[in-house]
Amino acid sequence: MGALALVLAALLAQSGAIATSEEQATEAAASILARGGNAVDAAIAAHFALAVTYPVAGNLGGGGFFLYRSPEGEAWYLDFRETAPAAAHQNLYRDAAGAVDREAATYGWRAVAVPGAVPGLAEAHDRWGSLPWAVLVAPAERLAREGFVVDQDLFLDLEDAAAQLALDPVARAVFYSADGSPLAPGSLCVQRALADTLARIGAEGEAALRGGALVEAIITASRAGGGILAAEDFRDYQPALRPVHRFAWRGCEVLAASPPSSGGVFLQQTLTVLEAFPLERWGRSDPRAILLIAEASAHAFADRNRWLGDPAGFDFDAAGLVAPARLSARRARLAPGHVTSTEDLAASGAVRPESMQTTHFSVTDAQGGAVSCTTTLNGGFGAKVMAPGGFLMNNEMDDFAAAPGRPNQYGLVQGEYNAIAPGHRPLSSMSPVIVMRDGVVEAVVGSPGGPRILSAVMYVLLNRYVFGLGPAEAVAAPRAHRQDLPPTLRLESGLLSPSARVQLTRWGQEWSEHRGIGDVNAIFRDGDTWIAVSDPRASGGARTVPVLR
Repeated sequence: MGALALVLAALLAQSGAIATSEEQATEAAASILARGGNAVDAAIAAHFALAVTYPVAGNLGGGGFFLYRSPEGEAWYLDFRETAPAAAHQNLYRDAAGAVDREAATYGWRAVAVPGAVPGLAEAHDRWGSLPWAVLVAPAERLAREGFVVDQDLFLDLEDAAAQLALDPVARAVFYSADGSPLAPGSLCVQRALADTLARIGAEGEAALRGGALVEAIITASRAGGGILAAEDFRDYQPALRPVHRFAWRGCEVLAASPPSSGGVFLQQTLTVLEAFPLERWGRSDPRAILLIAEASAHAFADRNRWLGDPAGFDFDAAGLVAPARLSARRARLAPGHVTSTEDLAASGAVRPESMQTTHFSVTDAQGGAVSCTTTLNGGFGAKVMAPGGFLMNNEMDDFAAAPGRPNQYGLVQGEYNAIAPGHRPLSSMSPVIVMRDGVVEAVVGSPGGPRILSAVMYVLLNRYVFGLGPAEAVAAPRAHRQDLPPTLRLESGLLSPSARVQLTRWGQEWSEHRGIGDVNAIFRDGDTWIAVSDPRASGGARTVPVLR
């Protein structure tokens, strides 16, 4: 699996469909549907279970985006992304000369933003859940207390992270032996401290992470490690109910996330601009189609990196980024065989690549409700520090622009709207999507993968609704990814023939082969049947099971 391991599971349940990145999390969600829970209930159970069995990305100490479409036809977008602590400031990671200490922004307690996962899930439950909260947390508590069997993928993840993660005494006691070697495949991973924390969360709800002994212990650990978390950060954190980004496309309505997610703007820009070209007639492996998709993506990334961030810091109307006149002008700049130079993209530069260690899950229920939820710790195992309550903390501060207007270690320049500010949320590529047709849920889609999330979701939608592929094929088909900077087009094997790649080179498009772009967890409607699709890019094989509605 590399950084993101387990195959997303698809499970038969008479009351809905589930696709997650870990089978036991899928089973936890399915057990909730079987008890009469709705899609929100099942999604909450899946999230808590992933915090136990998928520690590379599942979390209590991170955050995410929760997109919900109710059976009654209402759509909601809940942002529970992490926020910069009250003590954060623009020069938090810069020295007197302006150089950025990237390590401090990536590893250890100084890199930790205020987690939003538990308050966010509690908000979702209060608004839309149906079963008691404690029932939804119970499967995760049981997995933590009784343990789960470590597989090869988790072993490799722990081995890869050992240089930093094993230095933390709390994490070391959970995941490593006395000599520093990771838990071996086939061994049992028992997390008693995490089980106790989950029991507390089940009994107290979000109050467990608003104050009291657990929060005090976290703050003490943060201070000891050079962090800046304070009691008021946990007390004052609020999930944000934001506008759903909606747009019409090919007879469907696409529901997506608005800023601080870049997903909605990116997808509307790319999919709308590409409508002017005969992609369907050319075919998905035609170099003209691939280059135009790349061009549309590069322009959208230029806007993303220049203009997007926490909307609390905007001094412009973000609706202008998807205004018809703007998209028409962009469409006129694209042509088959033409590669836009990085200078002509007029971007302020690309943001530093986001981490790949994110997870997405999709859930539908028998009543027609659907949840598309993407969550993250940012880096694999977050900041590589574990809270006293037995859960890993995020390193989300690294997603801010630590030095707007100046090149970072990759030579990339970050935008001012993603600058560090107390209480702000960093820009994200997390892109949960729900597609509607004729008033009913047509598809639920999302992926991990840092900025490649945007390309993965875009390609699945193009594959399904433009190129006419079936649900499994739409997810499995090779994908490509291009940002504004660097200008290289990353191609998965099998997308283009050797002669087509030569044609890209003749046109002036740099390209390289890439092993995998995203790991999509999706559910599609096929008549009266749900089809939950697992991405074959994940190890362990794909498992797709139709689920009756």
